[in-house]
Amino acid sequence: MKTKNLLLTILAMFVVATAFAVQLPAMNVIPVQDDKALIAFETLSPANFELLIKNDRGEILFSKKSDSPVQEFRTVFDLKFLENGNYKVCLCHGNCRLAREITISDTHLAVGSETRAYCPYYAFEDNLLKVSYLNNFQKNVFLNIYRDGKFVTGKKLGKEVFIQKALDLSKLEKGTYEVVLSNNNNDYEFIVKK
Repeated sequence: MKTKNLLLTILAMFVVATAFAVQLPAMNVIPVQDDKALIAFETLSPANFELLIKNDRGEILFSKKSDSPVQEFRTVFDLKFLENGNYKVCLCHGNCRLAREITISDTHLAVGSETRAYCPYYAFEDNLLKVSYLNNFQKNVFLNIYRDGKFVTGKKLGKEVFIQKALDLSKLEKGTYEVVLSNNNNDYEFIVKK
């Protein structure tokens, strides 16, 4: 019994050590004045990033892209030009998307908890489109295919945590197609050339 407990303790310590060794990106939005907020993120793995601020209709109000891979970023953002309402601060870093809801009112800035989504993996070969996606929101996932901006076909992939599908595209004509995977207000795009 003591050996079993010792092995379980060692295994638990190994899992905890591994989790701390692989630090995931983290983003903070911290009010510093009535009309300003510090937006900061850090990670162990350098990668290019894109920072977006969107309104509740999904329109992009601010965008900043890095010129080279970075491990951390900090900026004080002036919120004066934003009206009272709900907004989303989004950070795309590598294959990870981080988001925080913010609410601006005359009296203060409220910051919601961080949500994390991972970009899907796509591969196209031998007329098969292979898609793998970690659906951590467990919302319905849809895959739509467009050609020249016109809808061609679509499929509901489900709402399981781990989605792995292979779609046969052999019946589509030769050309360039835009594949869009949608889930929980996130759209991921991929170009397929037949």
